[in-house]
Amino acid sequence: MKNIIKSAFLVAFASSVLLSGCKKSFLEEPKPATAVSAVDVFATEAGVRANLSGMYRVLRVQYGSSTDVWGIASVNLAREAKGIDVGLPDGNWYNFDYLQDNREPSYRRVSFTWNFFYDLINASNVVIDGVEKSTLSAVAKAQFSAEARAFRAWCYFELVREFAHSYSENPNGPGLPIYTVPTTAATAGNPRAKIGEVYKLILSDLEFAATNAGTTRGIKDIINKDVVNGLLARVYLEMGMVDNSYLTKAVAASQAARASYPLTVSELSTTMTSDFSAKREVMWGFPQAADQTIYYGTPSAFWGTSGTGYFNFFVDPNFVTQFSATDVRTSKFVTPAGATYVGVKKFKTTKFGTTTNFTDFLVMMRSPEMYLIEAEAKARLNDPTAGSVLFAVQKNRDAAAVASGNTGATLINEILLERRKEMFGEIGVGFLDIKRCNLPFARGNGHVVSAQISFPANSNRLTLKIPQAEFDSNKSLTVADQNP
Repeated sequence: MKNIIKSAFLVAFASSVLLSGCKKSFLEEPKPATAVSAVDVFATEAGVRANLSGMYRVLRVQYGSSTDVWGIASVNLAREAKGIDVGLPDGNWYNFDYLQDNREPSYRRVSFTWNFFYDLINASNVVIDGVEKSTLSAVAKAQFSAEARAFRAWCYFELVREFAHSYSENPNGPGLPIYTVPTTAATAGNPRAKIGEVYKLILSDLEFAATNAGTTRGIKDIINKDVVNGLLARVYLEMGMVDNSYLTKAVAASQAARASYPLTVSELSTTMTSDFSAKREVMWGFPQAADQTIYYGTPSAFWGTSGTGYFNFFVDPNFVTQFSATDVRTSKFVTPAGATYVGVKKFKTTKFGTTTNFTDFLVMMRSPEMYLIEAEAKARLNDPTAGSVLFAVQKNRDAAAVASGNTGATLINEILLERRKEMFGEIGVGFLDIKRCNLPFARGNGHVVSAQISFPANSNRLTLKIPQAEFDSNKSLTVADQNP
């Protein structure tokens, strides 16, 4: 039996579908159909929406069994810890990620990340298959399929960046097992496809979704056409490191994605985890409520300075110096009172607020990222307007900002720094960009000595190994398929 269909997540939801067959309220509750059900949940649009709602719900509640593997926030926090701007001088949760020592086949970081996204891929495949076989209208089929395929593409994109080397290093390198139909206990495991083949599926799904996805939504957790274009911009930028034609597409996708989400500096006066329903910059994210949280896995439990949590995430003092005194983002860096807050422990951030009830809102995409994708893509294309796109973000954040006038590689480096500054602490951009751009990894004296790590570009240490449980259950994999 393949590893991706073993998890309690799938068993629990499959059981909920089967046991709800005769209940009038079945379609009133969000339940992703993760296995064939006696109830035809795809007979109505309400049934399909209930399944999709259940998938989104998984992204804002506890998934794993430990504080550092409790959902999508855990993926993002691990990436932040593995970067160069966050310090964990006191250790605690995410310390092994911080030390670049959490990638072995038996470790929970590895098994959680693999199972989490493959579970959601299987849930997506069930929806895609169910909708295709349903009697819904052609319009409804296209729209629901678009949403589920975009969801699947996002999961594969997250997985391939964790379990394979970068696209820019070698598109023909080993990627991931690909599944596009629902799996069962009898399904034979698939071999690793090439990285390029994984990206081909991702593009196929997202480009279909860009044509067919809906434009309206009730809350910002739903993937609509704007989010699809944002995901396309990310993927095109990744692939543009090899083929410049994708950079041109990244420009168009980023512009389309952000069209309804203007830069709004006043929103930075609130915390990133506050209610974003009315925030103009937030394009996609997952709200938490008192009965739907990731508990102590929520971001502010690590970034915060008071309230409820561990508070073990600090900021590299050298990174703080990259912000000007007049930049509104500078105010988010604080030194708490107390004799211990010196040296590598001098700075915390209030960007993610504090919590006492774990109801942080989890931001996954904002419009400033789209500006910076456009700027980087144009810079790599030697488009003379790249600097002005970058400056739109800089000037919005710092009224006293002056355009650098940089070009070429210097401008690209400036944009990469701005990405770290703007999205600090959110989705692990600093770590992901090191891998995407084939850059060496190096931490300096803003970290404890044991974490002052350096290694060359394209190091195996940037890539997780495949879980041992997958090798045990997937007979299409051999020892040679394991990441070194």
